[in-house]
Amino acid sequence: MRRILLAALLSSIPFTAAATPVMQLNDDASAPTSRPISTGVTEARLVYTTHIGIPASELPTAFGSSAKVVLKIDLDETGTPTSIRVIQPITPELDQRVVEAVRQFRWAPAVLNNKPVKTDMTLTVDVQR
Repeated sequence: MRRILLAALLSSIPFTAAATPVMQLNDDASAPTSRPISTGVTEARLVYTTHIGIPASELPTAFGSSAKVVLKIDLDETGTPTSIRVIQPITPELDQRVVEAVRQFRWAPAVLNNKPVKTDMTLTVDVQR
């Protein structure tokens, strides 16, 4: 029986903290000042995984002792995966088992301006004999 290890959790969050000039209207007609429009971004963090058990016979010998399944995952505001797409497959059967297991994973959601937000990420699952 092979074990699947979580090799890397790469997160790509398209949010950045920014500042924009704002004109202030006051009596001294001072120069424009900058005011932050974001309190920052916290990326999603994996908090729960499940064990994925796969018989050794299901990993084709062409892949050697390990192979990687790369997934694109959309997370909602609660950290629950809403969409999982296979970007780098191994076999349809093995990919399906990995996707079903990842559906049960949970993340602490990404946070922007102190509010949970939807986000997407890339997850690499390392399948080893």
